[in-house]
Amino acid sequence: MLSLLQNEFVKIFNRPRTWVFFILPLVIMLGVTIYSKVTDESMNRDWKQEVRAEIKQSEKDLEEAKKNGAGGEDYVQIIEGDIKQKQYALDNNLSPYEKTTWTFMKEFVPISSLLGLFVIVVASDIVSSEFSKGTIKMLLIRPFSRWKILLSKFLATLLFAILLWFVTLFFMWMIGGVAYGFGGFSQPHFIQNAEGVWKEQAISTYVLANIGLEIIELAVLVTLSFMISTLFFSNSVAIGLAMLVMFTGGTIVQLLQSKEWVKYTLFANMDLTQFLNKDFMVIDDLTMPFSLAVLAVYTALMLAITFTVFQKRDVKS
Repeated sequence: MLSLLQNEFVKIFNRPRTWVFFILPLVIMLGVTIYSKVTDESMNRDWKQEVRAEIKQSEKDLEEAKKNGAGGEDYVQIIEGDIKQKQYALDNNLSPYEKTTWTFMKEFVPISSLLGLFVIVVASDIVSSEFSKGTIKMLLIRPFSRWKILLSKFLATLLFAILLWFVTLFFMWMIGGVAYGFGGFSQPHFIQNAEGVWKEQAISTYVLANIGLEIIELAVLVTLSFMISTLFFSNSVAIGLAMLVMFTGGTIVQLLQSKEWVKYTLFANMDLTQFLNKDFMVIDDLTMPFSLAVLAVYTALMLAITFTVFQKRDVKS
């Protein structure tokens, strides 16, 4: 089994595109950082005076909102959270306009969408390309059962996705730290959770929670793309279909969000990071345990289809 897994890793990393997948996010992060540093004007601002003025204005807005009831309770909590963040900045001599490696990572965590595209390409190609090139016959004559061959491909793709994510995170942390400093670990970050309650938490906690949930999403994406790769003989069709499903899934959910049954669909539950901030939620009555359960069911179903089809597929000589 280990020899099969090693063989699949060699196949993945022997392709030039794999190294592009690792280098491109690094180039993007470096480019954005250099541009930001060159155009940054925050060093020339008297940020303490600006923050004090903003706090005074926010306190006036808060008093008016409480008196008139304008905007409701949510609006009041937003202003209170904004005041707390700015007061923390003053008390700790930490400019809110100054980045740290953690604020940098918070801004760049969405790069996981780009990594998702790279993972789709690898996962959608790893089985279908064997059929399109005819190399599947060479694999099947080896002294390994079909399910072991397929499992090695799935595990190799999953490990590749995790490795790609962690390498990108490492460079994200390093670039942010070198450019903006490695501090700010306990800097407060205010979010409105899935229950609509405003909570204060360290920005590092928020970033790490995002990272953990993104790994789960990547695993489900690998499973979906891997299933499509197994169902189709053409790798170009498999890659194209997987990308189409990824790009249209979220749009379809938004169009059908008023339907009760839409919360049971795969893509309504794919974005687990929505539970970290209520502002990002599309369907209000979803919960983290429910979405995890739905994803687990879909993942098991997709793997069952994948292995069943591969076991029964006829390979012409």
